Amino acid sequence: MKRKMSDYDLRVDDRPILVSQQEIAKRRHADAITAGSFAVDNISMSSDTKHLFCDYVEGRIATNKDLVSLLHAHYSKLAALDRSSNS
Repeated sequence: MKRKMSDYDLRVDDRPILVSQQEIAKRRHADAITAGSFAVDNISMSSDTKHLFCDYVEGRIATNKDLVSLLHAHYSKLAALDRSSNS
């Protein structure tokens, strides 16, 4: 299955790759399936977190746990901002 070129293919990034090429291939395959499902349901990916998922797929984030931690930090910050603006 050939993957369509996306934003993370085009950027220049010299950060280290933390996983094997085999793991990256598995992540790209899973990402393609997920993107297809989102497209069928007309769900767009958050532009605020897209880079995190791209970094995970391309092996710059080592584990799913690391990705979840980064997402948690991002959304916790947004929730705190929302709470302070609603006070």
